[in-house]
Amino acid sequence: METGTVVIDENRIRLLAGTLGRLPLAADFSAQLTPQVEVEDETAFRAYLWASAICHATKGGLAGYFSGDYYKGWDFLLRAFTRQAVESPGTLSPEAMEDITEAGLTAILVGHAEKAEVKLADLSRRAEILRTTSSELLRAFEGSVSLLLEEAEHTVGGDSGVYALLERLSAFRDPLHKKSSAFLMTVHFSGRWKIADQHNILPMIDYHRMRILLRTGCITVLDDDVARRLRDQRKVSPAVETVVREVSMRVCSELPGLAGMPMFDFDVLLWAHARSCCRNAPLCVSQRVENDSFHSYLASPTPNRCVFESWCPGKSDARSRDLWEPVVATENY
Repeated sequence: METGTVVIDENRIRLLAGTLGRLPLAADFSAQLTPQVEVEDETAFRAYLWASAICHATKGGLAGYFSGDYYKGWDFLLRAFTRQAVESPGTLSPEAMEDITEAGLTAILVGHAEKAEVKLADLSRRAEILRTTSSELLRAFEGSVSLLLEEAEHTVGGDSGVYALLERLSAFRDPLHKKSSAFLMTVHFSGRWKIADQHNILPMIDYHRMRILLRTGCITVLDDDVARRLRDQRKVSPAVETVVREVSMRVCSELPGLAGMPMFDFDVLLWAHARSCCRNAPLCVSQRVENDSFHSYLASPTPNRCVFESWCPGKSDARSRDLWEPVVATENY
């Protein structure tokens, strides 16, 4: 299938699906993805919503320890907010969030972590997003995330599903719904709200997923100049990013069915592999992981071996291995 800028390799898509579909998940897979906390449902839902609203461009910007375990990026962000829900639930109310400042957001991020590193350059903008989201939640759903979910009646698709309802909040209007899916993932793995129409769940297309699809050859860039810019990690046009991201969405929507797995299980494994095993120093040549999450999600990990190496072109081809996700400035992921 050709789209002008890229071509999809159906055979490699099947290989990727088959590889991940055979991996047994760890017994605590769900608990790793959404920390289990003893708070009221609404308090937990608020923590998930606020974290998802500012879940973009966390690469290299968040890291630290919670209860002795090291977390980065989204994992750190989610734990900062869920720990805040336990220690100070009132600070996560929409009324409190309407007044949150850069200092207030920083306090949430560092207040319950050990050796926290917060290097995000746009904390004031993220605080603004939280203020706007809370005001919109108050207007649209009386400040209640539970009410939003009740209106959806356990569906995510269609005109009255969670994806449509979340579009009343400007932070969740990304055309491919990445932040909305991030929120739904936390709700799903928390066990606090069941999704009846699992087939309508959308994959979370962020930079990690685009990069792994490019490097494994599931998506091939046809334009030599674009491929060169990706390898050099130089900015590309918004049009190129849009094409790569939309094609990645198409591929990732197909993959779980081929793998025989629920969308969230498959999507998380793909994301975790990309950031753990195939980022700055791909595991196939470095023989080391950059993040432990992928193998921690598995019941039978093989941490010194890439699960894709028997068929991935990046194993032997540096040009494939050096491909990078489109470099753009965005608040969508």
